[in-house]
Amino acid sequence: MLDPAAQEHWQRHGWLWLRAFLGDEAARDLGVWTDEIAAWPEVPGRWMRYYERGGDAAAKMLARIENFVPYHERLAALFTGPRVLGLLADCVGEPVVLFKDKINFKLPGGAGFASHQDAPAYVDFGIDQHVTLMAPVDAFTADNGCLELARDARARVFLPQNPDGTLRAGVMDALDVAPILARPGDVIVFDAWVPHRSGPNHSSAPRRSF
Repeated sequence: MLDPAAQEHWQRHGWLWLRAFLGDEAARDLGVWTDEIAAWPEVPGRWMRYYERGGDAAAKMLARIENFVPYHERLAALFTGPRVLGLLADCVGEPVVLFKDKINFKLPGGAGFASHQDAPAYVDFGIDQHVTLMAPVDAFTADNGCLELARDARARVFLPQNPDGTLRAGVMDALDVAPILARPGDVIVFDAWVPHRSGPNHSSAPRRSF
C-alpha cells in the first residue's frame, strides 16, 4: 500500500501525512458521525465523555469522547476495516488491532498538548509497537492548534521528561518540527516514539479529529 517514497519517509521520520487517503465521502461522513456521537448521552460503562475548562472557568466544555467504535457500526467498518488496518500493518510490518479510539473536539478556546512521546504511557501494557492514526474532521491550521511532529526523531529512546510525562523545556525546540496542516479526508500516522505537540485553539471554530 505504501509507495517507495512513503516507505522511506516512514523509516526515516516515523510518521506519514497521507493526503486524501480517506477521500471526500469519508470526510463528509466523519463530520456527520462526529455530530451524532457528540449528541450521545452519558451512559455508564459504554462510551466515555471528558471535559475541560475553557476561557470561562465556571463552565465546562467537551474535550473528547472515547470507546465509541463498539457502538457505531460505520465508524467500526472504517477504522477497523482492511484499508486502514492494511496501511498501519504496512507501517509496522505486522498485523495490527485497534487499542483505543478517541475523538478530540478541541472547541474554540480548547487547550493544546505540550510536547511529549506516547510510548512511555504504553510501556506497562507490554505493547512492543504502538502507532496512532489521526483523521481530521476540520482543517488543521496554526491558529486552531494543528498537530506538530518532529522530523528525524523516531529512535526508540525516552527523551528527557518532566514528572507529568511532557518533554523537558528545550527538548522539542532543539528538533526540526513540522506543522501538519491536514484537511478532512487526510490521515496522519505516527509512531509512539515520535515527539509531538499541538497548540491551543485560538480560532472561533472547532478543530475536531479522530
